[in-house]
Amino acid sequence: MGGYYRQQRRKNRAIWAIPTTATAALALWYINPTQDALDPEIERLAMGPQPVLTTDRPEIAPRGPIRTDVSEKGATQTPAPGKSRRLPAENTKPATTSRASSLIAAGKQALERKDPVAARAHFSEAMTLDVNDAQANLVRAELTRLGNELIFSGRILPTDPLVSRYIIKTGDSLAKIAKENNVTDDLLAEMNSIRNKNIIRAGQSIKIVKGPFHAKVDKSIFSLDIYLGTTFVRHFRVGLGLDDSTPTGEWKVSTKLKNPTFYPPRGGEIVAANNPNNPLGERWIGLTGVAGEAVGQRRYGIHGTNEPESIGQSKSMGCIRMHNADVESVYNYLIESKSVITVTD
Repeated sequence: MGGYYRQQRRKNRAIWAIPTTATAALALWYINPTQDALDPEIERLAMGPQPVLTTDRPEIAPRGPIRTDVSEKGATQTPAPGKSRRLPAENTKPATTSRASSLIAAGKQALERKDPVAARAHFSEAMTLDVNDAQANLVRAELTRLGNELIFSGRILPTDPLVSRYIIKTGDSLAKIAKENNVTDDLLAEMNSIRNKNIIRAGQSIKIVKGPFHAKVDKSIFSLDIYLGTTFVRHFRVGLGLDDSTPTGEWKVSTKLKNPTFYPPRGGEIVAANNPNNPLGERWIGLTGVAGEAVGQRRYGIHGTNEPESIGQSKSMGCIRMHNADVESVYNYLIESKSVITVTD
């Protein structure tokens, strides 16, 4: 009988040994949590079952020792606690494309319910994403139409943050009002159908735009796009420098001239303003380089041309050429020292 009880006591001690060992290990970790994990199996038991990743957001990953990529040396790489585990870049493109499609659909729906301000916001966001050529053309066309309707006309919608109504006060001038809003008086006069921008009266109600406007030039497609803040409003074709001589980077508008005289930078005959042979056309927008390849450059500009067939080609000496009617519009959008022109490959 005594032998039977001794055997039972030995079995009981063996049964209690397992949880006691795990508890001791956890106690040691709690006392000194900065030390390395004791044993992979004990660590696994202590942490319990791991949750399954149930989110489709790549920036969110469950904490813990989850296997991810394998390095070139074959070692399993585990994200540190609190760090995100991102999917490869190629896996994010479909999500971006899908987002653009959703925004375009939302823009169309906003137009159907007669909410052009919301439509413009959806299309503008879509334009910042990875869209295909067909989507880009559609969005550009819609934003151009909405720009004509909401910004460049006399219409004012109370929900539009880009425009507002202003009541002219005694002592005001259109030039002063334009300067306070970072736009040109020529633009305000055109928007409000003011024939003589030097003649306004106190109490008169006008529409104002909150500028400044900026431009983006894409050399790969010979385009110049106008933005009001981050909102696309106009698209133009341009001509660029022969042998890739139009520097990329950021520029600021430095000077603006109507009917400029042409002084050949490489010598030759000076061409007077209003001469049909003037290669600058009727407008000159001088640029100063402030970033990228453009830094320090001062001899470049945006201007008209007496060679309209050169638009869409690389034939200038580095300047940005435009059709004469187009550069007159751009001249009215951009302002000195404030408007930025970004040139990309």
